[in-house]
Amino acid sequence: MLQLVEQIRHVCALGALQSVLAIHRAVPILHAGPGCGQKLWGAVGVDNGCQGSGYAGGHTVPCTNIGEKEVIFGGGDRLKETIENSFKIIDADLFVVLTGCVSDIIGDDAGDIVREFQAQGKPVIYAETGGFKGTNFLGHELVLAAISEQYLKPAAEIIPGLVNIWSVVPYQDPFWVGSLKELGELVAELGLMPNIVFGPGGGVSALAKVPRAQFNLLISPWVGLNNVKHLAEKFATPHLHYPVLPIGPTETGKF
Repeated sequence: MLQLVEQIRHVCALGALQSVLAIHRAVPILHAGPGCGQKLWGAVGVDNGCQGSGYAGGHTVPCTNIGEKEVIFGGGDRLKETIENSFKIIDADLFVVLTGCVSDIIGDDAGDIVREFQAQGKPVIYAETGGFKGTNFLGHELVLAAISEQYLKPAAEIIPGLVNIWSVVPYQDPFWVGSLKELGELVAELGLMPNIVFGPGGGVSALAKVPRAQFNLLISPWVGLNNVKHLAEKFATPHLHYPVLPIGPTETGKF
């Protein structure tokens, strides 16, 4: 009997770097050992449908490449230097520092370093995504939580009919761009305005509208549920959790 794998099962939590790259003009900064980023990009972005590197992915992703010296003496200075140089070299609207196993094990305080740059008005946030914490599904949620807690601000007014759409994990699902596009079109047919952060047409500009939405729609079995609940607590935005991706006429009709 022939067997096939529809898509990769998962990678480690640091694989959330691909979720950052799915936000146009957002760039991850890895505080991890050499090779981590390349292997994760290879597994999720290349071998999983040859999806490319995006705006500043692949070998462009900044990384501290920490080694024995940083393990012994700490990698804080190395991270600070990498963040400073990333601002100089890469044209982006949001930088997301993601920690790996080594930096989390030795106890580098990435948050304290990032807060120094935040105090200067720099568009940078952080998420602790050491690979041993779980899979890239968890990493995806950790990135969204970091964005919600550190980047998004309460809106002065709500845009009537604006709906944030959250669904499949970018790059993990090789058809994520098409799925999000079709979900947006279905919501638009209801007379609503879809706001999709991930993929073409979204990006940091769509992120800015998240607190202004009238509703959050999550179409996913469980990934992202904690995030829409947090958005409800922070911005009082109601949400609907629909656990099935509507593929085909039957499920689309139910949706």
